[in-house]
Amino acid sequence: MCALLGTGPAAVAGTERAQAAGRPIVVVGTPLHEMLPTDSGRTEGVWVSYVERGDLTDVSVSIDASALAAVSDDVDVPCDPDGDLVGECHGIGPVRTGVPVKVGDVRIGRPKAAAVGTHQLVRVAATTPGGPVDTNRFVVSVKETGPEFDRGAPKRVRLAPGGTVTLPGGFTNYSTHSLGAVGVVLSLSPGLSLGERFRNCVWQPDDAADGTKVLCTVKGPFAPRASYDLDFGPLRADEHAMYEAITYQMQAVTAARPLVPFPVSGAEQGGGPNELRAVARTGATTSLRTDFTQGPLSSTVDVANTADFAVSGATLRGRTGDVVPVEFTVRNLGPGAREATHKEENDERSFRALWFSVPSGASVVKAPPGCVGYSSSAPPKHTEGFLGLGKPNGRGYGCGSPRSSSRFTVGRTDRYRFEVRVDDPGRSSAGYVTTMYRAGDPRPENNKAPVSVEIR
Repeated sequence: MCALLGTGPAAVAGTERAQAAGRPIVVVGTPLHEMLPTDSGRTEGVWVSYVERGDLTDVSVSIDASALAAVSDDVDVPCDPDGDLVGECHGIGPVRTGVPVKVGDVRIGRPKAAAVGTHQLVRVAATTPGGPVDTNRFVVSVKETGPEFDRGAPKRVRLAPGGTVTLPGGFTNYSTHSLGAVGVVLSLSPGLSLGERFRNCVWQPDDAADGTKVLCTVKGPFAPRASYDLDFGPLRADEHAMYEAITYQMQAVTAARPLVPFPVSGAEQGGGPNELRAVARTGATTSLRTDFTQGPLSSTVDVANTADFAVSGATLRGRTGDVVPVEFTVRNLGPGAREATHKEENDERSFRALWFSVPSGASVVKAPPGCVGYSSSAPPKHTEGFLGLGKPNGRGYGCGSPRSSSRFTVGRTDRYRFEVRVDDPGRSSAGYVTTMYRAGDPRPENNKAPVSVEIR
């Protein structure tokens, strides 16, 4: 690569080469700028530096990025008013010894499919009036990734309970060779299902998300750098669906690398009359997606449903010094079923399913192992007052779900058993329990219940 560029290590930002007196030095961010075909855009910086005594006060820089027209339809070059991808920057300075001056950024938008597996050269030159010229260059290379989803449902879909929508799909073969087959994987959250059982697909439980994975082997051939569309048919939201999601993934498959290398417990082969097939993409295509920066392509499906979460409180009855068992519950009364929302999971004051504020006239002797004790009776920010999992003598407890599944189905009840000592009849003020599951709740008044102390 150094031989190709003719610059060696000197092309890295911050490094400088020995030059004749009065000669500016062109510095680029990296000699090899690699892009993925799914990148939404990248920039490469260009600087001018100087290593001799004194200053350079009138430096001109030429940036020839015309070769990048083959990489992307969205390229910006500094000092390029006519848009020909050749920039001419004048009057740069002063450039002081050891203090590089940034000329600007070459911005490269999302690469074209045709650019996959190619590399293009950008040339940069700098000079002062009557002085010697310094040159540098960098290569933009677009890597192969194989097949990538680039078409799916919109980023956010809205449905009614029991409603359906046609689910589109599609991909581009971002490689320089033909593919004999591709593996398509749809991850559907529990409230979603496909209306057609394609016979070249396998339905298996998705233990990580409590939903279903649909794994399909779709036969080609699929030409290099070409795009294809899929038709998954109707996508249905069941009557309990609420906050749902779809994730799309794919890979090249071969006999040596099948999509389903071994059967999974509970997996079922599709028994429908049709196969999921891919057809060459032609003309304008709707539902194209470019939001790859956050990982696999996904869609959120918001179903117009509600979920009524209710908590139960208690009255602690006993004599001073008595240890009283008490059980708190969180129940989903429906009609929707859901997991915690992103906001609920990431709110500084959220403690999963239950928060127990201990009455001041009582002390916790034993807490469930999944409940974190705190020294404060109100939910703290971050880990302030943290005592530890299952620790006694906390004034407040944040409890996660005691089950492995984080999805609250309709009728599900989570139970939290504490042992609490009655301490001081003169300080028996009321505590409370509450739940973080509040989004879309039609009866927020039952999200909270009192916990009081009664001295016998």
